[in-house]
Amino acid sequence: MASEFNTSNRVKDLWFSDGSLVVRAETSMFRVSGAVLAARSTVFEDMLSFPQPGLGVSDVERFEGVPIVELHDSAVEVEPFLRAIFDSSFFMPPPSSPRLSDVLAVARLSNKYDVQYLFRRALDHLSNSYSIELSVFLNNLNKFSPGFSGLKTTPELHLRVLCLLHEVNALWLLPSAYARAAKCLPEKLFVAPSWATLPDLIKTKLHTMHAHQTRHIVALVHAVGTEWDTVPQAQACQTPQTCSIEILSVISALLEQVGNVDTEFNFFDVKDIFVP
Repeated sequence: MASEFNTSNRVKDLWFSDGSLVVRAETSMFRVSGAVLAARSTVFEDMLSFPQPGLGVSDVERFEGVPIVELHDSAVEVEPFLRAIFDSSFFMPPPSSPRLSDVLAVARLSNKYDVQYLFRRALDHLSNSYSIELSVFLNNLNKFSPGFSGLKTTPELHLRVLCLLHEVNALWLLPSAYARAAKCLPEKLFVAPSWATLPDLIKTKLHTMHAHQTRHIVALVHAVGTEWDTVPQAQACQTPQTCSIEILSVISALLEQVGNVDTEFNFFDVKDIFVP
């Protein structure tokens, strides 16, 4: 059957006049090669090999004789996913720096539709910011590739990363992802747009990490304060061992700033300062 079609919904760079398939996601339309999709994805191969349940060949929705396949995914994810397949320069391997939103979209849909080379490439990009080595992670704690810079100011992005990693079962990246997310201030993180719809598992882990870090800092303040009580005022800060009051004042200043900074409180820097 013919389909009503609004040409303004065509995605220009992903509308090929010789394409054998129209992919529809929400209101966006992409005309691409069905053969290429089938070659890249076992899911599309199966989808295009058999008519949709309940539809005969003559009943398939078409545009200008070309069959239409509707994907139940957001258009903002489908577009970078298809670009990664049909534009070889769009989603290059590291050291290129694609946008985090594109990496997450490609990772999710390449996993869903079984495009393995793109899935591995997306995980490679994520691995650069979410190291499995503690020393590497700490050394790069405040460094992000240009495409991932939004993580510095947007707690919502950290939550999207966590959800994606759980969804695609990339468990080895979760420790770093949780550690980065836990750096965000609770009052910023817990009001992020997707917080209310997060799985309880993720909420519980983040609450636990914030509680652990707070407990650690309180214990540190108590320990330093107790030590300071035993040091005569005249000896204060004469040697590293007798500088407890200065250390305590720094900790107090950091704690006072927790509610004032815009984005995050770097608990890991506190650890790195005082553990040595």
